[in-house]
Amino acid sequence: MEQVIGHADLRRELAALAASPEPPHALLFAGPESTGRTVLARYLAMLLNCEVLHAPPAAGASLFGDALPPAAGAVGEPCGACRACRLILEGAHPDVITVAPGDTLCRPREGESHPAHPDSADIRICQVRGITELVARYPFEARTRVIIIDPADRLALYAAPALLKTLEEPPGHTVFVLITAAPDRLLETIVSRCRRIDVRPVARAEIEAGLLARGVEPRIAAEAAAAARGRPGRALDFVADPDLMGARSRILGRCAQVAAGGIPARFDYARSLAERWRGDQAAVRFELECWEAFWEERLRRAAAAGARQELAGLLEALRAIAAVREHLLANVQARAAFDLMLLRFPRVTLEPSTEEELPAHA
Repeated sequence: MEQVIGHADLRRELAALAASPEPPHALLFAGPESTGRTVLARYLAMLLNCEVLHAPPAAGASLFGDALPPAAGAVGEPCGACRACRLILEGAHPDVITVAPGDTLCRPREGESHPAHPDSADIRICQVRGITELVARYPFEARTRVIIIDPADRLALYAAPALLKTLEEPPGHTVFVLITAAPDRLLETIVSRCRRIDVRPVARAEIEAGLLARGVEPRIAAEAAAAARGRPGRALDFVADPDLMGARSRILGRCAQVAAGGIPARFDYARSLAERWRGDQAAVRFELECWEAFWEERLRRAAAAGARQELAGLLEALRAIAAVREHLLANVQARAAFDLMLLRFPRVTLEPSTEEELPAHA
């Protein structure tokens, strides 16, 4: 079965919710990217649909139709082996659907047609229309249909109010899971109708243990866990693609060079980021993660050395990175957003070794 790395408390909470007579019809998984939000959403789908956890009572168990308790050892954990669990793990269950920017569930209005939009940056109202049509019908085979909206903060202007109407009148056989790293960007009325689950970073030791349980070589597990900064998904990326660790080291070195440089060099770098943002947003997001690691390590060292005069500038750098993410989500011009971020970074003295060593996340 797919292992959830860390989050033992959340797994217990989700198990209790799934076993309750009336599980929440909508949950909001809020937390940084790669912390395990999507894996937890699939875990919830298995909790709601596992054929072992929800086995029918034995024939003649009670004259009054009372259900027998599940078999010993079945309570709380999905089996991972029944048909429902296997299909969910394979991403092939017809009633566990992920709606993301693109054209999944796109339903034009009756008599209307529009071009396909697989590369859309937002979740459009036509997709929410498809969700509404789908949840009006019973699931194909699941006990409970699960619709995962990821990322929910990409709901377009008219899509969010349309989804709200469905959340206000929820069907009894469907659970919505909204995933976001920016809950403040959601309509307050949507947030208020969801059970919020905060998905926080995981301790380095738990990530390392999770990687070892998957058969990862100890040295690689330790390096990936240290570099992941509390994000199990990123640790798995490092394991799956060893070149990513090398890219991270090179980016950290470049961070040091840029932070030590003057204004012209910073503007050149901002232009490079903006150009790459147009073609490969995932790579630029990874670079922003490296910048966070760069400044967090300097902040840790300054705090340990009692260098209070440096702390304000380092904290401002981290705030600048958070701000540029918000600006990019709001479709602010990328070049202007990166220029502002680089201008807010403090200037540093270049050290003999520009490769930053990250601390353990505990």
